Amino acid sequence: LKLAGPSSSMTARTDKGFPCLDLSDYLAVLSQIHAQGREGLLNEHFLPQHLGCFKDVPPSMWTVVTTISGPNALCSLKSVVSKSANMSNTDDGCQIMIKAHNYTRNVDLSRADEDILDRITIKEYEMLRKYLDA
Repeated sequence: LKLAGPSSSMTARTDKGFPCLDLSDYLAVLSQIHAQGREGLLNEHFLPQHLGCFKDVPPSMWTVVTTISGPNALCSLKSVVSKSANMSNTDDGCQIMIKAHNYTRNVDLSRADEDILDRITIKEYEMLRKYLDA
């Protein structure tokens, strides 16, 4: 909320014991940040990929560029995170990681929320389009 600046009229709910915005309010604040050109100041979890991991090294120079749903994506990620160059993509540890991180939840987005997501991610999709699954 601080990054959105004084023009943000949002207040986070605290009924969960910590500040929390619902998805639509969160997207509205994120949209304000992007509209102000401040998206480069977001923390690495929310930083657009073209301003983060691909800012100085374009996708074409990476060994693997894939979606999280791509085959072997989690295994490739595990091998990087664990710094294990000898890890097979089918080892038991990889299968355990896939099962442990296989969380799906359908989220219903309003048309306005979809429009915000399209607007704030357009540069990322333009950069990554040829790497995305068809």
